Amino acid sequence: MNKTSLIFSVLSILGASALFMPVQAGNDSREHIAWKNIEQGALIIDARTAKEYAGGHISGAINIPFDIVVKQFEALRIAKDRQVVLYCRSGNRSGKALASLEKAGYSNLHNGGGFNGLMAKQH
Repeated sequence: MNKTSLIFSVLSILGASALFMPVQAGNDSREHIAWKNIEQGALIIDARTAKEYAGGHISGAINIPFDIVVKQFEALRIAKDRQVVLYCRSGNRSGKALASLEKAGYSNLHNGGGFNGLMAKQH
């Protein structure tokens, strides 16, 4: 076996074994990271509807529905590098908002996922 074949064999074995390694949930969940960012002063954006927001939200969160988030960020003159945590009901709409903001040049964003999940892991 030549050197190249040996390297590929080892990488193959290591890659395959990685598939069977357990995933560590630990403290690095998206909710944990979201709360860490919030504690550091991140702007909190609730990407749900006004009705959902009125039914309960994270203290200090601003309600900006996901479909108008870029327009509102520009109107509010939010700095493109401002630390921002977004959340919604499940993480889907906040993910869409995050993608739109990234496309518009915003860079310090985190999708915190769903409201209930965040509240369950509140610090």
